[in-house]
Amino acid sequence: MKDYRIKAVVRGLAIIAFAVCLLLSKTTAFQTFPMVKIGMCIILAIVLIESLFERSWLGVCFPLGIGACLFQSELGLGSVNYAIIILAFVLIGVGLTLIFGKKKYTKIYENAHDKFCDAGGSEYTEDTDRFDLDNNMGTKTQYVNIKNLREGNIDNALGQLTVYMNGTTIAPEGAKLDIDNGLGQLNIYFPKEFRVVFKTENGLGKINIHGEGSKDENQPIVYANVDNGLGSTDIYFE
Repeated sequence: MKDYRIKAVVRGLAIIAFAVCLLLSKTTAFQTFPMVKIGMCIILAIVLIESLFERSWLGVCFPLGIGACLFQSELGLGSVNYAIIILAFVLIGVGLTLIFGKKKYTKIYENAHDKFCDAGGSEYTEDTDRFDLDNNMGTKTQYVNIKNLREGNIDNALGQLTVYMNGTTIAPEGAKLDIDNGLGQLNIYFPKEFRVVFKTENGLGKINIHGEGSKDENQPIVYANVDNGLGSTDIYFE
């Protein structure tokens, strides 16, 4: 199983666990247990673990801050405002990022030529027929510029990810895109010349498709598998 599918399965199980905890919190049998807090902790634990693998210190500290708010009384922080708690953990994350440095970008595909735009953290990928974009937390805008695209993966967890496909061409035999959005906001801009066939799976969030692509049967097909959890996925044709 590919890494992005493993992530999707784990996130899906976490969402299911939270839903079960939410239901159990309304029953008489579990009134003595903080089931909603337990469910939230499961989701926060998944985010924290992913952030550790990604070496995103802000991603590590933010769920810890949310957890501190959930257990405010138990930690002796009952008189502290939620905003102060979150701000403190965000500042800790910023400090750790300055100390240990940001995550290093590595080539995902052998013989691929990747360029990174320092301003805004945007990624440009060239000289390869596939790409893999991942965003855990925060706001990121990325541009994909590929000739004869055959395969791509777009994975957004809690943050806001905007992807522009302008400048990309599709291989004559077509291409496959796996699009996964968890709890965040995902925006994807396709050229209106793209002929796209969507297969969507939506949890409690929203999938919005604005406009439509090409109807020319001579154009290669892009098969887009869209998996949206609790967040919002917006797809635009322009």
